Amino acid sequence: MVGQVHPYVETARLIGSHLVRSAVWHDRICNWFSPVSEPDGANQMAYGTLGPGLYDGTAGIALFLGRLHLATSDTVFGRTAAAAIGHALARADDVPDAIQLGLYTGRFGIGYAAIEVGRCLANASLIERGVELIRQSGEIDPRGKAAIDVMSGNAGVIPLLLRLHAQLGEPWLLDLARARGEALLARASRSARGRSWDVLGEMASTMDLSTISDGLANITPDDPMRPNLIGYSHGAGGIAWSLLELGAAIDEPRFMEAARDGFAYEDSWFDTARDHWPDLRQATTGNDVTLGGPIAWCHGAVGIGLARMRAWELTGDARYRRDAVSALRLAGRSILAALAGGPSYSLCHGVAGDAELLITWWELTGDREARQLVDLIAQRGMTDYAEPRKPWPSGLEGKLECPGLMLGLAGTGYFYLRAADALHTPSVLLVGPESLPCQRR
Repeated sequence: MVGQVHPYVETARLIGSHLVRSAVWHDRICNWFSPVSEPDGANQMAYGTLGPGLYDGTAGIALFLGRLHLATSDTVFGRTAAAAIGHALARADDVPDAIQLGLYTGRFGIGYAAIEVGRCLANASLIERGVELIRQSGEIDPRGKAAIDVMSGNAGVIPLLLRLHAQLGEPWLLDLARARGEALLARASRSARGRSWDVLGEMASTMDLSTISDGLANITPDDPMRPNLIGYSHGAGGIAWSLLELGAAIDEPRFMEAARDGFAYEDSWFDTARDHWPDLRQATTGNDVTLGGPIAWCHGAVGIGLARMRAWELTGDARYRRDAVSALRLAGRSILAALAGGPSYSLCHGVAGDAELLITWWELTGDREARQLVDLIAQRGMTDYAEPRKPWPSGLEGKLECPGLMLGLAGTGYFYLRAADALHTPSVLLVGPESLPCQRR
């Protein structure tokens, strides 16, 4: 029927409408109240306004609302997206110093969101402001700041810079990406397992980890008893993916070799007998690391699988396809178990993020079972939460509803836009150079 709205877009529209109604305005900018972490206490929650970041701030909500405006042509979503990114741009200098050069946590992510929202709204001024923020951020001295991982460091920023270089053709973007790649090579540790990076040690030297978890309070840099992390957001898999993108973009074998070594390190931890990758965040060489890790984008099979799918796409190496299939198998089991018990619908570590692995695989291969599981996740959410107008469970402790992109409503809505039209809704979980059109393998 002409003009019929896809039911997934309608679900995203309901989520967007809720965000619009709950926005708090001042002049031409807006913000939201949300459960937030207390700055002075470990794992203590309070209620306050959001910061400007992509992960859990106004930049992430703006990105979703901009995409929703594009999908629906509803000017209310466009106006609110502009106001939300206006807040994020105005507050970019308020990002904590230790994480200000990150994609998901810092200024680069705010700049990226401004560019994307500007394109969705056909607003050249927003695009220019986003590019300028990225340029200025590239000039900031990185000393004393997180500089390694996908979440807050160079591994997240490099693929973004490559994406923007492909779009804009500005040489300084490629120069910034190359310099950050060199920094990652310099920070790598070599062992019999492969190449890895001490992300936890760096985090401990730049911020107070006790506010994140009591278990991380005693982390120290360069601890020989503590293995470096695997996984996407803070581990070897995400860093290897970033270096692979850089090596492919500039045809530099050193970066490609480091990427292969990073994936090898991650592979060395896969427990074939138990069919899982372990969680190394609390591990030392004397601890039992046989327990399976989470099945999520941030830590575990989903993020690992996304990185391997892209590696397979870039190189054609069958090893990476094999690893992706392992991740799909683990994710499929986890999703089915989660749907039986009221799962989080967050992107970071909920079924909406798990679905990104399936969407990407379906895009690459045309696998109908993967598509069916995406639809099962989407339809279960519509039945359990959208239709009865119940709060959507978030990625926060207690699954409290919250508005942000990676933990809350904006990310749930973004999942529904991806599920409706993945071709025209780029992933926010693997932000990098756009894939070339190719035949499914």
